[in-house]
Amino acid sequence: MTTIIADRREGIMMADNQNTLANIPTACRKIYRMTSGPNKGTLVGTTGNSGPALVFIEWYRLHSEHDFSESMDDNQILGAGDIDEDFWCMLLTPERKIFIADRFFCPDEVEEKYFAVGSGGSIALGAMDAGATAEEALEIACKRDTFTSKMGRKFQIEEV
Repeated sequence: MTTIIADRREGIMMADNQNTLANIPTACRKIYRMTSGPNKGTLVGTTGNSGPALVFIEWYRLHSEHDFSESMDDNQILGAGDIDEDFWCMLLTPERKIFIADRFFCPDEVEEKYFAVGSGGSIALGAMDAGATAEEALEIACKRDTFTSKMGRKFQIEEV
């Protein structure tokens, strides 16, 4: 999986760079900015199965802000039956609101000042609870989570 952190205090989203495909780590992009549509400016971080997560990103780009009456199951959209891996998307809006969404495509607001998802998410949250910055927390997740790594690159950091 990965580690995605959103910090509304700083208005940033951060991610590591590792994708594990068939147990082989590769570098990849995990944060996307909505550049058009009603959610323009929102950052979307993806973790887990990337195919359905990218379908969610396109779906979210086309929906009015907070108009999520069409919640759905990506298995129905993709006609995939049971998917072995689920996904999570974390959203950071230009108003610095944090939402998380899963395969049911229904973003749920997180009231915390910061949040993290993915295999290293709980490690990062614990570090931030102890006073670490988002970047320090992601460094700690890289040290403790096998599926979180810089892959020899800088972290992905985006501001809203």
